[in-house]
Amino acid sequence: MKKQLRFFLGLFIFHFLLLLLITGIQAQSQYKAFYLLKPPGSCTEPPIITCPSDFNSCPGASTDPSNTGNATAKPGGITCNQPIIKYVDIIVSQGPCNGSIHLNRVWTAYDPQDPNLNSSCSQSIKLFDDQAPIISNCPVDITVNVNSNCKANVSWTSPSVTDNCGKLFLTVSHISGDVFPMGVTKVTYTAEDLCNNKSTCSFNINVVGVCCTKPPIINCPVDFIGCPNDTILPKKTGTAIVIPGSPECGTPILTFRDSILSNGPCAGALSLIRIWTAIDPFDSMLASRCMQSIILKDDISPTILNCPTNITVSPGIDCKAQVNWTLPSVSDNCKVVSFVSNFASGSSFSEGTTTITYAATDICGHVSNCSFTITVTGCCQNAPNIICPSLFKACPGTSSDPTITGQAVATKSNVNCSEPLLSYTDSIIPGICPGSMNIFRTWKATDQNNSNLFSTCIQKIELKDDIAPSFTSCPGNITINSDPIDCKAIAQWTPPNGIDNCSSNIVISSSHTPGSSFSVGLTTVTYTITDACGNSAQHVFTVTVPNSCCKQPPSIQCPSNYKGCPIIDCSPVISGKATATPAHPTCGTPIITYKDSLINLYSSCPNGKKFLRIWKAVDPNDSTLATYCRQFIDLYDNTPPIWISCPPNITVNANGACEAIVNWTEPTATDNCSSSIQINSNYKPGQVFPSGTHTVIYTAKDACGNYVNHSFMVTVIGSGLKIKCPSDIIVNKDPNAPGAYVNWSHPTVNVCSPCVDVIPGFIYMGTYGGSKYFCSNKALTWQEAKINCQNVGGKLCVMNTQAENSWVASKLMGQTAFIGLHDSNFEGNFEWIDNSPLNFTNWYPGQPNNANGDQDYVELLPDGTWNDQYSNCVREYICEVPCYEIKQIAGPECGSFFKCGTTKVTYVATQGNYKDTCSFNVTVKCNNNNYCESRGQSCSYMWIQCVNFCNVNNCSGNNGGYAYFPNVCGQLNWGQTYSLCLTPGFSGSSYQVYWKVWIDYNEDGDFVDADEFIAFGTGSSTLCGTFTVPSNCPCPSRNTRMRVSMAYGGYPSNPCCSFAYGEVEDYCINIAPSNVTGPIISRSSNSPVTELFSKTDLNQKIEIKNQKVGGVQIEPINSNIDIFPNPGNQLIQINSSGFLSHQFKVFDSSGKQIYMGNQLTSNNQINVKDWPNGFYLLCIYTPNGERTIKKFVIQH
Repeated sequence: MKKQLRFFLGLFIFHFLLLLLITGIQAQSQYKAFYLLKPPGSCTEPPIITCPSDFNSCPGASTDPSNTGNATAKPGGITCNQPIIKYVDIIVSQGPCNGSIHLNRVWTAYDPQDPNLNSSCSQSIKLFDDQAPIISNCPVDITVNVNSNCKANVSWTSPSVTDNCGKLFLTVSHISGDVFPMGVTKVTYTAEDLCNNKSTCSFNINVVGVCCTKPPIINCPVDFIGCPNDTILPKKTGTAIVIPGSPECGTPILTFRDSILSNGPCAGALSLIRIWTAIDPFDSMLASRCMQSIILKDDISPTILNCPTNITVSPGIDCKAQVNWTLPSVSDNCKVVSFVSNFASGSSFSEGTTTITYAATDICGHVSNCSFTITVTGCCQNAPNIICPSLFKACPGTSSDPTITGQAVATKSNVNCSEPLLSYTDSIIPGICPGSMNIFRTWKATDQNNSNLFSTCIQKIELKDDIAPSFTSCPGNITINSDPIDCKAIAQWTPPNGIDNCSSNIVISSSHTPGSSFSVGLTTVTYTITDACGNSAQHVFTVTVPNSCCKQPPSIQCPSNYKGCPIIDCSPVISGKATATPAHPTCGTPIITYKDSLINLYSSCPNGKKFLRIWKAVDPNDSTLATYCRQFIDLYDNTPPIWISCPPNITVNANGACEAIVNWTEPTATDNCSSSIQINSNYKPGQVFPSGTHTVIYTAKDACGNYVNHSFMVTVIGSGLKIKCPSDIIVNKDPNAPGAYVNWSHPTVNVCSPCVDVIPGFIYMGTYGGSKYFCSNKALTWQEAKINCQNVGGKLCVMNTQAENSWVASKLMGQTAFIGLHDSNFEGNFEWIDNSPLNFTNWYPGQPNNANGDQDYVELLPDGTWNDQYSNCVREYICEVPCYEIKQIAGPECGSFFKCGTTKVTYVATQGNYKDTCSFNVTVKCNNNNYCESRGQSCSYMWIQCVNFCNVNNCSGNNGGYAYFPNVCGQLNWGQTYSLCLTPGFSGSSYQVYWKVWIDYNEDGDFVDADEFIAFGTGSSTLCGTFTVPSNCPCPSRNTRMRVSMAYGGYPSNPCCSFAYGEVEDYCINIAPSNVTGPIISRSSNSPVTELFSKTDLNQKIEIKNQKVGGVQIEPINSNIDIFPNPGNQLIQINSSGFLSHQFKVFDSSGKQIYMGNQLTSNNQINVKDWPNGFYLLCIYTPNGERTIKKFVIQH
């Protein structure tokens, strides 16, 4: 109704305007005819015009006169020229669909000489479509039977669709040939032209019947317990039994996989869970599983049977006995590996009790023992026991009879022996005096029945006198005055008497007799008493005659003996001086001199010597009055040096290297004599030490050879494995790509432990790719070979490359051997035992064929091709034992494409328990230096003080108008929002300054692309706001640039301008794919630029934004749609807002629907790599029936 009203209103307006136009033309003609008199023979009649017929067609048709028709005109009279024809279009209405229009075309014919002579007519042109498409031959309802997979493939002849205007969209809910589930499904065809005229047809597809809905029924074999090294193949351990879940189901597929719980504790022992799986052949979701426990163990010790009882026998003549017994037997639940004893039956045994022990050991090391004893009774084979009397001492001449000197004691050695006979012999050594002697008496105890059984001991008898006689009375010291004439005196005393312990014949002698004459001074009188054996004793007393005249030499006192360090000259100043005093007050002061006499020269010690210094004191008036004393001087050094500082024990981590350089501060020493100390050591600081503990010994030695040692330990730990990565790599980006392909040399590995190249039972084949390869001498089944390779520290050979396969085959020497490839888990799904990717295959022609359904294990043929083999087949096998393993654990592989920015690449090397990692950075430089120049001409009054965003907090101050900060890189992520704060700096007063910020998102060296102008603002203090990095892009990593411009007097006109006052700063920016789990915010090509505000302004903004009108929250609505990239070739991304949760469809250029989505989110991706080149339409539908159309192109 509204459409018709608009139509008639437009028609009325058109005719009204047309009437005004015609009336005006006629009035003008009459005016001209009345006021302007034409010359005779001139044209006075307007042309005669004829309009083309009204034109009706479909929307979008051409309105060019060549399509809608041209008006015709002829002269108004015979004097008129051929008229000129022009037209004007007046739009009456447009819509309701794209290309639909109603216009009136006013044709006007003009006289070429007089434009005032004209005629007009009107043509109606309508481009509209109000007819719905016609769907013909709509299929009838279809009923089909279900297939064994509970579904049915249904095909039908598609209906035909026509439209009066030709252009239409055909939408289908299902396509012929689709798979349908059981039940009724409605199929709908919808035809819609460009003017929203629709037609539909529908039919039902009914899938009927019965199908398999129950999983198979599976019964696991009973748990299996066997002995170590038993086979665990199902033929030994049992196979699961399966039946279909229902009669409608097919024969189930039975598989199993093993999960090893533990190995050991002995070789061949293991515990695993075998998971049996039965799968419906048509529906893998219908599956049943059960578990079987398989244990290979031996936890029962062997049993020893018929162990002999204890045995007692009598000895033979040689006191020994040969004993025999019945050997015991042994049994075990698995296998006995040894049965041994410490004595064999028939062995010879000596007197006494001997324990016989039998030990049985099974395969897992369990040991059982049994023992018994053999006792050989005693015989007399030992000599008698004898004890000598103690040492006897007496005076010479004493009797040596045993009744005086003592008797020996003898006893038999055991009860089987007779009482011994006792005798003795003497060996006499005469003494130095009559009757004195030493007697060595040998006592002998002899068995009465066997003279060869005897024992001896020796008694010593000493007849001697070694005690000196003694005096019974002795004179005391005597002082007597001298004769003043001859300086002598006569002394009298009573001679002493003496006694002796043995002899009465003693002799007493003396040095002086009573009545002897004594000189001035002190005289010693000595009495000596001697016995018959020459033992003597002395008694001494003195006779002192005071000096009453100078007839005595001076008294002299030597200095103490001196010991000191070796020197060339040891004068009395060093070693001390003698002192002397006159013998009498009448004597003069003595003269002191000395003389040295060398005793010893120490050749090992420079200047070392020992000498005697004889001091002499002489009366100055009588040289015959002299006295002497002796001083010993020893110049020698036997004291070793002393350490002042010594290094402690040192522990150094080699960090994987085989050796480490160790440094320390060398010790210092001091010495009591020498300042020249020689310090030596077996190691020096900075020396290389291998792994382990090393003793460093320092020796300090003085000039006399005295030395002292100090030692400490240097321990090098952490050696064993070291990996070295390449240096950091910096390359420029490919000008035709957002990054570059980068290659490098692989890391090198230094190992300290030698790699194994000898394994018993294997032939060494060689080394390839860091692994050793060994071929077995013995053939085993594949499963046995797998276990044996693990036992020697490796695995069945895994071929990672064709080159490795060729190398291994070249070492086979014409043999066939198992490798680590199998499909025992799932038939046809071949996998390596270490789960390495199957990068290539090299099957022999016609293989694998799984002959007889039991070929799951792969062997390598001599020509390098592969063949699948039976589980019970035995072959030689190849073990791959890694010397070390290098694995990349971070970053793209060598030769890969690296995006702009810096990427870390990490490798790890492993050898046994040793592990080491290394890393290096790959930097693709994409931030070119070709950006346009922009700067402030003067920074005298104002500059950029601080720029803060993301991880950048740069307050650089005045930089003279421009600065670039390549080392302060902002780390951004596509689609994320960040805060931005800009602070101006002023030399004095504050000014109103103007900011603009750009980011070169596409890294093309400029800031003029859509979305690259990100923020602006004005103020005299810090301005803050947020900006969002776009996400409507492929979003690779970028290394690009941000430009911040601050100007005075107005905003910078563009990113490349210069201005009078202010400053420009450029920042390095790294943009990476988003690594957050929250929503990614999208910006469209016309997203608003962020306006920055001061803190006060920002608070006001927030208040305005949160206003409500009539109790309803006001929020901005943005219904923009972006398709990126456009044209696309792999993935296209639809970024939208305002159309969330609405249906969308894609149509090709013929109007056929090729894609449909039920919900449009803020970020959708469609894979278009298989779509043909051409134009496509994206249609988004709202719940109220409105539709938005966006065109895009696919170009491969």
